[in-house]
Amino acid sequence: MLNNIFRKLIIPTIALFVFVVLSFLNSSISKVQAVDYIKKPSETHHQSFEPYENRIVIPDPKPTGVTVRVKEVTTYEVVVDESKVATNNVTMADLDLIELKDKKEVNFHQVDCYFYAKVKQTQSKSTDYISSTRWREGEQFWLSDGGKYVEWEPWSEWYTGNKW
Repeated sequence: MLNNIFRKLIIPTIALFVFVVLSFLNSSISKVQAVDYIKKPSETHHQSFEPYENRIVIPDPKPTGVTVRVKEVTTYEVVVDESKVATNNVTMADLDLIELKDKKEVNFHQVDCYFYAKVKQTQSKSTDYISSTRWREGEQFWLSDGGKYVEWEPWSEWYTGNKW
């Protein structure tokens, strides 16, 4: 009889104790693993809703936007094969210029230069309210690899009215 009581009380108690200990160990292991996998934001991370150091002042009354039609015209010269011009076979590909940012992009020692010229490009923008123009100069190369390259200088300032 005592043996039966022992089995009925002690064995479930030990089982309950083992279950509690194992559950505790398992949860503490899970917590340790979770801590290891928490990702921290990088140093370059920016919180979108974080306030900026320098606050932006919004004018009062707020401006009202209106659309304005702008006409933009860009003008430049490009060399084209004389025979294409004579036969009226000029294509859009003939008018394309490849802008060089660095002359190292083209190996000038392995190609012939068919044409070299100083060129000027103008850009005009106009609306019903204002017209303005700026320009830049560059060097144009037509090379035997088929490319027409241009190396532009920086744009001038915008000029309005008779300053141009």
